Amino acid sequence: MSWIQELYRTYDNCVDIDEQLTPPYHMRNNTQIEVRIDGNGSFLGAKFEELKNTIIPCTEKSEAARTMNPPSHPLCDKLQFVAADYNGNKTSYFSKYHDLLGQWANSEFSHPMVKAVFTYINKRSLINDLRTFGDDIIKADEDPADLFVRWRIEIPGENETRTWKSKSLFESWKDFYESQESLSGLCMVTGKEKVLAINHPKRIRHGGDGGKLISSNDRTGFTFRGRFTTDEVIIDGKKTEVAIQSASVSAEVSQKAHRALSWLVARQGFRNGDQVFVSWSVTGEDKPDEFADTISLFDDSDEEKINELVSHDYYDAGQRFARKLSKKIAGYRTSLTNAKKIVVLGLDSAGPGRISITFYRELAGSEFLDRLEKWHNDMAWYFYEFIPDPIEKKKKYSGFITYAPSPLTIIDACYGKRPDEKLKKSSVERLLPCILEGRQVPSDLVNSAVRKASNRIALDHWAWLRTLSVACSLYSCQNLRNSQNKNKLKVMALERQRTDRDYLFGRLLAVAEYIEERALYLANEKRETNAARMMYIFSEHPFTTWQKLYDRIAQGYFSRLQARRPEFLFRMKNLIGEINCLFLPGDFEKKEKLSGLYLLGYHCQRMALVSPDTKEQLSEEETTN
Repeated sequence: MSWIQELYRTYDNCVDIDEQLTPPYHMRNNTQIEVRIDGNGSFLGAKFEELKNTIIPCTEKSEAARTMNPPSHPLCDKLQFVAADYNGNKTSYFSKYHDLLGQWANSEFSHPMVKAVFTYINKRSLINDLRTFGDDIIKADEDPADLFVRWRIEIPGENETRTWKSKSLFESWKDFYESQESLSGLCMVTGKEKVLAINHPKRIRHGGDGGKLISSNDRTGFTFRGRFTTDEVIIDGKKTEVAIQSASVSAEVSQKAHRALSWLVARQGFRNGDQVFVSWSVTGEDKPDEFADTISLFDDSDEEKINELVSHDYYDAGQRFARKLSKKIAGYRTSLTNAKKIVVLGLDSAGPGRISITFYRELAGSEFLDRLEKWHNDMAWYFYEFIPDPIEKKKKYSGFITYAPSPLTIIDACYGKRPDEKLKKSSVERLLPCILEGRQVPSDLVNSAVRKASNRIALDHWAWLRTLSVACSLYSCQNLRNSQNKNKLKVMALERQRTDRDYLFGRLLAVAEYIEERALYLANEKRETNAARMMYIFSEHPFTTWQKLYDRIAQGYFSRLQARRPEFLFRMKNLIGEINCLFLPGDFEKKEKLSGLYLLGYHCQRMALVSPDTKEQLSEEETTN
């Protein structure tokens, strides 16, 4: 029962913080007509205001979709319910509305506003009053059945005239509605004797959601109810036996918990089809989003992003990013201490009318921040971005920004933009423990991203750049979290003395590609390089493919570069020689395919070659030759 207890506590902690948190046994509905009456039920006026989101009292049945033989809301409803003198083309349901409102108005839990509305509707003149008051409220040629009414009651001495804002009216309906329930018992959340919930709310993930987290006992069929005694209650006027000994929850707790969950999902939920994840601080403090990339976490302005992009220093090796992340997380630490609790809840459909909890974790505030900071540090890598000018939108800045990708970006890189729905859901569920618990990233996701990045010709250039960065991010994180890895230091710069075979082959591929790009640029040719076309086969058979690739570059471009850029060619040949000398004996000739480590070597070497220092050196060479 932990999840429902934490939601119940969240409701009580946050109800005064956000007006969007709906009171128990209430819902929100768009209204069009506001009717003003006095405390004696006399009509004072009305106005038409389209689509005002209004809190109205409701029953469990009226809150659900109203189609065949719809039930009435108890106070605010459509004119075909509220107006006794409605005679349009649709069915009138005034008797249902009148009976329910009358029960409330004549009960011990009544309220002056309810009595005033009940007195007024008994005059049976609402449509006539609206037409007489103004032609702009109900047009002569339209059927007003679907126009939704809300009430404003002016009572001497009462400061609040709006029924959708009156807290005393909310309490009045709550007390009355609970009094209609016929079963009391021990609430296992509060530990007190209270009116127990027989039915529980729907509409958790969105307005049309018919699934329930807690289902009532079936009244037909063959549901096994366990070895518990049953209690006889009256539901819809009929005697029904229900088994509540296994888990009894009060109606108040159920309402508050479900209202809090709906509010949280709408406010900060992460949606993936029917799958929903939501995390929150039980005491209402702001928290970072665990599903966001680091750019979203920083929440920088366009100007700040552009400044970081144009001033990006590759040789900084991610230190600036780490300092900025630490500073951002430190801002949350002032309020999210160990004493504060963070809850993470995952929901998914278990059937047409069922919702299951697929993920649940409770963490101390500081622990949550520690895990999140570690995830972003471990996953940080260089990503090529385009950012529009905040003034001239057609003008764009481009370059590298360091950040950790979001789970959806990772899934897109691993499986494409339209992966199988089940695969996408399971991948999100598997990544969440990596974020919140520091677990190792799944090997199949890493391998998939590496394969996609290696198959370069299957992607357009910008999609490939994104996939390459994600693959490097995943592999780097996997390497850091590998229990066999003694070096836990995050390295994002080129390691010039590293002797790993795969890393060195990646460096060779980057140098070969760079040579060919410069030669094509000098000849004003725009086509894919041999290195790009052969990248996948190179990852499978590096030794034999490198020989072919080098021969093609030597035969096709060395003479051209020797004639026009001899210094550049000299430096590149020397760099290839330096890399070759780093191979340990026997490693260069091995027939094993390359791991994702070659992408780290490739990307780091590329970044080093296109760094500002290298570009300036090349410009000087072109000027002098």
